[in-house]
Amino acid sequence: MINRKILHLYFMNHGILVLEIIDDVACEPNNLFAKPHYDNAFLMRPSHSFLISWRGCDSHMLMFRKYRIHSIFFASFFIFTVSILIVIIFFSYHYSSTQIIDTTTEYQKNNLYRLSEELGDNLKSFQDYSVILSRQHNFRQVISGRQSVREQASGRTSLTNDFSNVIYSVQALHTVEIFMSSPPVDNIQFPVRYSELASIFEKEWFQDIEDSAYSWLGHREVDTTAGPTEVISLGRKINTSNGDLSAVMIINLDPLIVENWLRKDYEDSHIVLLDHMGTIVASTNQEEIGGNEYGGLINGSQESFFDSPSQSQRQLDNNLVVTSSIPSVNWTVIQITPYEELTEGSVNMAKKLGLIGVVGVLIVLIVTFFLTKKFTYPILQLANVMKSYRLTQTKVSLPQGYRNEFGELFEGFEELTNNMEELYKSLDDQHHRQRKAEIKALQANINPHFLYNTLDQLNWMAIEKGNIDISRMLELLGKMLRIGLSKGESIITIRDELKYLEYYMNLQKIQLEDRLTYDMRVSDNVLNYYIPKLTLQPFVENAIIHGFRDRRHGVIMIDMKENAQDLILYVIDNGIGFSKPPLLTNSQQHLGGYGIKNVIERLNVYFGDKADVQIDSEEGRTTVSITIPKVSNKSHLSA
Repeated sequence: MINRKILHLYFMNHGILVLEIIDDVACEPNNLFAKPHYDNAFLMRPSHSFLISWRGCDSHMLMFRKYRIHSIFFASFFIFTVSILIVIIFFSYHYSSTQIIDTTTEYQKNNLYRLSEELGDNLKSFQDYSVILSRQHNFRQVISGRQSVREQASGRTSLTNDFSNVIYSVQALHTVEIFMSSPPVDNIQFPVRYSELASIFEKEWFQDIEDSAYSWLGHREVDTTAGPTEVISLGRKINTSNGDLSAVMIINLDPLIVENWLRKDYEDSHIVLLDHMGTIVASTNQEEIGGNEYGGLINGSQESFFDSPSQSQRQLDNNLVVTSSIPSVNWTVIQITPYEELTEGSVNMAKKLGLIGVVGVLIVLIVTFFLTKKFTYPILQLANVMKSYRLTQTKVSLPQGYRNEFGELFEGFEELTNNMEELYKSLDDQHHRQRKAEIKALQANINPHFLYNTLDQLNWMAIEKGNIDISRMLELLGKMLRIGLSKGESIITIRDELKYLEYYMNLQKIQLEDRLTYDMRVSDNVLNYYIPKLTLQPFVENAIIHGFRDRRHGVIMIDMKENAQDLILYVIDNGIGFSKPPLLTNSQQHLGGYGIKNVIERLNVYFGDKADVQIDSEEGRTTVSITIPKVSNKSHLSA
């Protein structure tokens, strides 16, 4: 179902074109049409108007019917352009940032892999130092306990000096701690510290080396003259030939030196070194040392670390985190990069694109305004010409030279105005001819009572001469004439139509010497409905003349039925019938089809497609059914 607007274009007597929007109505789609309308106020003459109907859209198209074309075109073009620009900026930012992140990730993985190998080599060198120191002859003699008191004092002094020289010569070494039985007095001022062997069983880190010869203990604190100092420790056990624990050597590394290892090629990067427990042992941010906030980032099991370096990437609080293991020490180095740093270039590019977009939008605004003005100017010209158009005025010239759709519009409007002017002239000529015909008809119909009086005189003459049949026929003819004239009315009630039909059939009954029988089965409910005059009589006449010509007795039945909207009128006879309807072709008017054809044309004028005439004929029976809308107000049928 589609909505349509109904408009009337009135051509008034002064040649003024009046446009009237009647209303929205629901209708099925059909083509543009135009047809004459009549106005009762002008005695059934055409009011010089015709109806134009065009089909509108559904409710979702109201925008295109409500706002001006210039505004719609400008807004649509502007929104479309801005949308495309936004999409380009968004995808450019998204694509570039993704590419940068992927490229940076691969770059960091490669660099971190190289760094993890360097760190592994550096840490392994300190494992080698621990082996060298643990095998030093003087160290073995001191921890054996087989020396005399004098030899022990001399040996311990020599051991302290030897280890101190090594510590001072290796920059990354911070201190060495020796846990042994009967240790010498510990001096906090020396880098070599001594403690009782039995005390290690109370240390938390002892479990790390309990089942192995050596192990990196990770982050620890040692007491120095400057107070507690953070170190990175490597522990190694020294056993006797019998396998008993003889001593434990702890080599401590300076975290600042390890931090320099991390910063060697990554000055501005945030790199963290985690031990096997996830504790931060070194970091480019010293405040993090000793913390455990990155413990969850350790990837792989302990076995996998000693197999081959493994790498991964993940997100952490809007940061890109790349990890790489150090299999030789079971530690992990991670690099943390904020996404803001990675996408800074993309953001700057997006800002520049946005700035370019703003300039582009301003240019688009100007160009769009110019284009919409150029595109809609011919339409506005046509609209102004249509508004100012008057039939009696000189034509307003339209723009020339357009060879596109605008040219077709202008040509179509000119053709339409020419047709309207021709139609107006035609209707005006028709109106004058009709007025002349009405005057002639009035002159010819000087006094209808003259006919009635003449028939009445003929009737009395027939009575005086004893010719009753002629008298009856004249009486019926007079009654038919009264209804037929109907004071010039072309619309009568069904009651009057049936009276006229009854007079006619009684007249034919006299002529056929009672060989005609009729039956009217009509309910009182339909008698007050209106129909065009002489709707049924031509069908009855056709049945009498052609249906009963070879029969001695004929029967005609008139029946009427109604439904919610329509009346169905039936004319049924028992005539000879026919194989094809003789009503619809002009070549068979000798069969009585002219009167029936006239009825069909009049029904089409009054009711259009709502009227329908069906003829069903077979041997011995013919049924005519006429379907028309029910009309209870005569003004609704004014042609």
